[in-house]
Formats: sequence, C-alpha cells, structure tokens
Amino acid sequence: MRYKDVAERLAGDILKKMRPGDRLPGVRELAGQENISLVTARNVYQYLTTKGLVVSRQGSGTFVAYGSAGGIVDMSAIRPPEELLLWVGPHLNITLEGLYTYDPPQGYEPLRLQAGNWLGLLGIDHTPIITAGSQQALFLVGLALLKRGDVVAVEAPGYMGAVRIFESLGAVVKPIPYISSTEDLKELQKSGIRMLYTMPQGHIPTGRSIPADLRDGLLEIARKKDFFIIEDDPLSEVVGITPLKARDTHEKVIYIKSLSNILGPGLRIGFAVVPEAMYGSIIHLKEINDLSLSGILQRCLSAMLASSDLKEHVKRLKTELQTRQAYLSRTTAWTTGGPCLWMRTKVPSRISREKLLDLGVRITPGDIYGARWSHYIRLSLLTPSRSDFERAVGIVQEYLKGVTGPGLTEF
Repeated sequence: MRYKDVAERLAGDILKKMRPGDRLPGVRELAGQENISLVTARNVYQYLTTKGLVVSRQGSGTFVAYGSAGGIVDMSAIRPPEELLLWVGPHLNITLEGLYTYDPPQGYEPLRLQAGNWLGLLGIDHTPIITAGSQQALFLVGLALLKRGDVVAVEAPGYMGAVRIFESLGAVVKPIPYISSTEDLKELQKSGIRMLYTMPQGHIPTGRSIPADLRDGLLEIARKKDFFIIEDDPLSEVVGITPLKARDTHEKVIYIKSLSNILGPGLRIGFAVVPEAMYGSIIHLKEINDLSLSGILQRCLSAMLASSDLKEHVKRLKTELQTRQAYLSRTTAWTTGGPCLWMRTKVPSRISREKLLDLGVRITPGDIYGARWSHYIRLSLLTPSRSDFERAVGIVQEYLKGVTGPGLTEF
C-alpha cells in the first residue's frame, strides 16, 4: 500500500536522523512532498502513531515521540536504544497455541527454520537448537563435554557468567589474552585445553575482534589439538564481521547466538549450533533441564523473523553504531570497533562509577571482570538515545580530564 511505503521510509528517517520533539511536516505539506492524497498522508501519520514513533498534538502538529530528556544516562547496559525498539510492540502477541502447547526441546519448528535462514545470511548453514539465551546453551555444552579437571581457556577480561558455569562443572578456567597476534596463537597451541570460549567479533567488554588473518590459524590449531571452540556471538550482524563458525569445516566450533544485545535481555531466547555427534546428547540434556521453552516467546520471535522488521532493525542498529563510533573519533581520542568502549584510568573504577553517577552517567566498573581490571571502565555506545549518548560522552570526557591527566590509555 502506498501509505505504508511512505510511512516506512519516513520511519527510517526518524530513527536515523531525528530527535525527540522534532516537528514533522503537516498533513498538507506531507501530501505535497510525497505527491499523495490528504487521506493517504493522514494514514501515514496514523501508521507511525501506532508504531509509537510520532505523536500528534491538536492545533500544534505532529512530532517525533521517542526518547527522554535529562536524567541519568545509562551507559552500563548493552542493549539497543528504546527508540529503535518501538517496532517490536505489534509482534508481542499472546497466542492460544503458545499457551497450551509444549514445544519440542529443540524448539518451535517454524522458529528453528526461520532462525536457520537468519544464520544462513551469516554464512552458517545449520538449523539451530532454540535455547533460553546463551547462558543455557553454555551450560548444556559444558555439561555434555566437560569432566572434572578439564581446562577451558577463557578470554580475560571476558564474560564472567561463562567462567562461573565452567567452574561449577569442575573445569579449570585458564585466563588468556584476547587473540590478536600470531604469538597468542602459539601460546594457545601449547595450552593443552579441552575448550576455548571466545567472542571473536564485537567482544564484550573490549570491543575488539579477532583479526581476519588469524581466524583460519585458530581453527587449524583446534583441529590439530582436538579442542572445541565455543563461539559466543552477540553482535556479528551489527559490527559487520562474519562469524568464525562460517569458516569451520571440521565441526570444531560450537556456535551460540544470543539476541539479548539486539532485542534486549528480556527476550530470553538464543540459537545454538552444535556438532552432529553432540546433537542427541544436547537435546536430551535440554529436555531434562527445561522440558520446553516458553511457547509465547518463541512465537513472538517467530513473528519478528517472519517479517522484515527485525532485518530492518539490525540495519538501523548497525548504522547507529557506526554513527556513534564516528562521533567518538571526531570529538574524542577514543576509538572502538565494537559496541563497548573499554578504558584504563588512574583511579579505581568504583570511584569513577560513583563520581560519574553523580554527574548523570551510569558506567560499568571493570572490576566486575576481576580485580585485575579494577582501574578500567566500560561504556556502552548503543543503549542511550543519540542525544543522551552525545551528552554523556561530553560528561565522561570532562570527568576523565580531571582525574587521569595525560595518563589515560585504552586497553
């Protein structure tokens, strides 16, 4: 329909270029600009209103509706800004089927097929198991593969939830630096590990990615030394780097895809691709662990994947991340290739957290990753609205000038 085409294009402009409170053209002006009838122009704004993107005020006009002004700017969480999630509402429908059906342990079949198509765009030709986020997938894989005393290499700093899972299963966690050189590969080759846990692209918290010229070497070491690589992939679509799993020809990579950072942590659904030889044991363990995931949530995500909305959302998220990375490069001395900015300061991170909170910005102290990182802070680039992000960057920049002097360095 004509009005929907115009509305979707205008929605894209709102999400990419406009700010809360910006005034939109009047109905007559919009009709003239787009060469459409007044009725069609009214339908455009009605459609955008139902999406939550605009609000009409009697006698004043139509304005961009999303966002907030003032208050604490949250740069601690890693999730999309609210204004990029307003499209989700119509997909959050409760169906009777989702209420009265136990889905198979591997997941709701239409969702699995759609997820397989999604992963195919990333170069991964597999139909995944549907899990309750990456946490459940990590637990099931660890339960299936690890025995007491096995060594698991984990990047430091890195996801502490994975460390706790492996340690709870009796494994010995071996911290390793993020893989960024041939020397790192040589050290890994000597390590005698059973498993490597890694975020090869868009690493949290450092924002780094394993260089392209090291990836085949890493896979070859895994094959020769016979260990598995667990690839945790929260944001490959957004950072624009193909997952390691797409290069895996010997089934040494166990791929885990969480949607928490793309759609928000409240949607506890993830995808897992495991080697064929492990598939039966993982399904058996999953059935024991939870019997069946929420049918309602699985059908909501299925509806999102079946539409074009999620694909468009990821495009907008990617563009937004690039815009904010460019803003950092233009206005500060900081750079990052991922969704986080990770920096070292001269004062303990807990002091920085309290001081910045007083100034109106919430950040993550580095010591949540261990005492070794107690002088690092982590900032999430995507969570605030763009105007709040720019305001927060200025606040952090001014604060760091006062407490670190010229000694501020990046990780």
